[in-house]
Amino acid sequence: MPDREQNSGTFTRPPTERIDTSDIQSAQLRKAFDLWTKLKGSRPFPPRSEISPRDLADFLRNIVLVRVLDGGNEFQFRIVGDAIVLAQGQAFQGLTTAEIEVRLPGYGKMVKRAYQRVYTDRKPLLLRGWFEHPSTQRAFFHETLGLPLGPDAETIDHILVVAVYAFSHDKSPS
Repeated sequence: MPDREQNSGTFTRPPTERIDTSDIQSAQLRKAFDLWTKLKGSRPFPPRSEISPRDLADFLRNIVLVRVLDGGNEFQFRIVGDAIVLAQGQAFQGLTTAEIEVRLPGYGKMVKRAYQRVYTDRKPLLLRGWFEHPSTQRAFFHETLGLPLGPDAETIDHILVVAVYAFSHDKSPS
C-alpha cells in the first residue's frame, strides 16, 4: 500500500499517496524522470549545472526549482513555472517554506515535509492524488515528482519538482 502524505482540508476523495516512479502516468513527468535518469548516469543524482532550460522545454511551465538551505531544514522556491503559479494561486518565487507557511498556514509545512523526504531519502518522490488548496478550498488532482540534484554523490543542493494538475473530478493529469 502506498504511503499517504498529509495535506490540509477535509476530504471526500482519497488523499495524496506516494507512488512508485515505475507508475508515472503523466507524459510530462515521465519525460522529466527519463531526463533525470539519463543525466545522473551511474551517480545517485545529477548536478543542477547539467540541466538547462532547453532540456526542460517540454515541461518548463510545470517546474519548481527548489534550493536546499540549512542542511535540508529549509527550502527556497527559486524558479516557479506558470502552471505551478496558476495551481497555487500565488507566485512563491524567492520564498522559503517558512515564509510560505506564514502566507498559507499548513501549506508551507506540507511542501517542506515532501522536500525533506526527497532530501533524506536521496531519491525521487512521486506523489499522486487529490489536494484541497488551503486558501481557496479548491480541490484538484495532481501528480508531482521531486528529483534530487547535487554537485557530488554526498550533497543535494536543489530539488527539481515537476507537477501536473487536473481540476475536474473525472480527469487525471496528462
